[in-house]
Amino acid sequence: MIWVIFALALVLMLLFGVLLFANRFVNQSGVPRLNRKIEFNKDDRILYVVAHPDDEVLMSGTLSLLKRRYGLPVKALYLTHGEDGPTFDLVPKSGLKARRTQELGRVKEILALDEMVVCEYPDRYLVNQNFDAVCETVRKEAGSFHPTYVFTFDENIGMYGHTDHVTAGKAAVQVARKIESVKGVFQMTLPSGMLSLALKMSKTFRERYDAEHGLPQPNVAANIYRWRKIRFAVTRAHETQTAVMRELQPYYDKLPRWLYYAIFDREYFFYRERNEL
Repeated sequence: MIWVIFALALVLMLLFGVLLFANRFVNQSGVPRLNRKIEFNKDDRILYVVAHPDDEVLMSGTLSLLKRRYGLPVKALYLTHGEDGPTFDLVPKSGLKARRTQELGRVKEILALDEMVVCEYPDRYLVNQNFDAVCETVRKEAGSFHPTYVFTFDENIGMYGHTDHVTAGKAAVQVARKIESVKGVFQMTLPSGMLSLALKMSKTFRERYDAEHGLPQPNVAANIYRWRKIRFAVTRAHETQTAVMRELQPYYDKLPRWLYYAIFDREYFFYRERNEL
């Protein structure tokens, strides 16, 4: 019996060691935790500005933390319906807009969002729209909500080179500069370990990521392990984008949630205070 116990203990130690190594490989040490860098209060209000349904996935754990731990109101602003994306053979292309809007309804429930607005700008062609008009749309929706913090994409590469993402990030930052209530902007990014893994495992990153105009270095991270079920549920809610989700989060639906999120247990941001915008 003692040898069985010893063997089990050894297996557990090896598993813990592997998890610890993998966690340290993909994460970046020295990045301050969200709750240590920012002192949120009951009057804070969160607005996120993205281009497409499913863009919120990579910050859904953080949004859950802010909503459920701090009780902060959260408003979502999507600039397109994502009607030019893949369908995963669930609907004809002509029905994708309605289906993705339906999927967003489920996301609103999962994240317990207070408000959600989906605009009519054309998917994949956001960069070709009048930028001042896009900014005015963001300004109108932000102004009625009075956000104190804005979450969006970076302005250089939009995570991996999507021009719609870049446009959304630029518009969000430009508007945030002019809204007195805004204290700072969080822009989604990745640490070097996650980026290295993405470039090896994701065809999207390999083909579209431009290192010359790459992601900003993260300066804040949110631990999302407690909110892993919510992030997983948000990811799965975008059923028509299943192939995209598998591409951007390899093996997220193959490994047990406790194991996957024991490794990928943080979401990273480049945070800029108002005077840095």
